[in-house]
Amino acid sequence: MEYSSREITLENGRHAVIRSAIPKDAEMLLRYLKATASETPFLLRYPDEICMTVEEERAFIQHMIESTRDLMLIAEIDGEHAGNASFSSCGSMQRTRHRCNVAIALYRKYWGIGLGRAMLKTLTEAAKENGFEQAELQVCTGNTRAIALYQELGFTICGTLPHSMKYRDGSYADEYTMVKSLLE
Repeated sequence: MEYSSREITLENGRHAVIRSAIPKDAEMLLRYLKATASETPFLLRYPDEICMTVEEERAFIQHMIESTRDLMLIAEIDGEHAGNASFSSCGSMQRTRHRCNVAIALYRKYWGIGLGRAMLKTLTEAAKENGFEQAELQVCTGNTRAIALYQELGFTICGTLPHSMKYRDGSYADEYTMVKSLLE
């Protein structure tokens, strides 16, 4: 699905543009995936596990554009890619099609300026407009900044998956499932 470009003002007075990802963003998005995976232990993959080709990423973005139930947004500040957020339907079956999964990641240098909040608000509004009734996400229990943001935006913790991620050093991280009603 496509989203009309929108300019927002952030907490620090800077302006950001939120827009749909397009196929020509593929190379940039692959660099972003590797960079953000190296900046935090809270994402699912290590940088060396990101193995998609530019062509595969282009095809994925094109699928998102053509989908009536999925959306990928990109945020840019001063023309520079700052992060992305997306929602994807939890399924097409009658019993699950009211739910969507939400994901977001920003480059570290854009943390703490309100960009994540703005992107998540935009994303959940778009999900609601698209007929979704419930937004869901998963977050490492140690990612306290993200959890606080999600709670501010109306997400509640509804479960914990122990040892959800196993790191290369043998340690584990638990994960919360958080849910937000979009019926309000």
